[in-house]
Amino acid sequence: MGASEYLVKPVSRQLLRSTISKILGPLETPESVKHGETALMVTPHKAPESPLILIAEDNETNIKTIWDYLLNKGYRLILAKNGWEAISQAKEYHPQLIMMDIQMPDMDGIEAIKRIRDNQETSVIPIIAVTALAMPGDKEKCLGAGADEYISKPVSLKNLVSTIQKYVHVEVKDLQLVSN
Repeated sequence: MGASEYLVKPVSRQLLRSTISKILGPLETPESVKHGETALMVTPHKAPESPLILIAEDNETNIKTIWDYLLNKGYRLILAKNGWEAISQAKEYHPQLIMMDIQMPDMDGIEAIKRIRDNQETSVIPIIAVTALAMPGDKEKCLGAGADEYISKPVSLKNLVSTIQKYVHVEVKDLQLVSN
């Protein structure tokens, strides 16, 4: 049949995740990184040419949701929990795209975007502002600071991926589920 594994419907999330892990190796999640620690988090089954995305977000629920979804779509990911970390990691890792939360501790996303744009090494990296700021003028404020796109929370993950794909592209291999 050519399939590494097969599942019979209905499939629970836990069974699907464990089967995927068995085939591709363990799926890393942000819980594996201590707060404030700067680390490149890449799963071993991702090809080095997969686009690298910096996620600048401080809310653990948002991190987990976005992280798991994008990881399963084939992206390599880095996490920053404030604007300072985002600037540092953008300089160090040169991601193909940055997703920037606007309301973060220590340095907000607006200031981080401005500083990223002011730095010659990072000025051309596409930035998507992802924020709960949805008042009139907030979009213009984000775009005026240098963001290329603006997405308000709660985020539609499909919309997020389609926005990311405007700037970077990844080939995702589909896993086959065989039903009886």
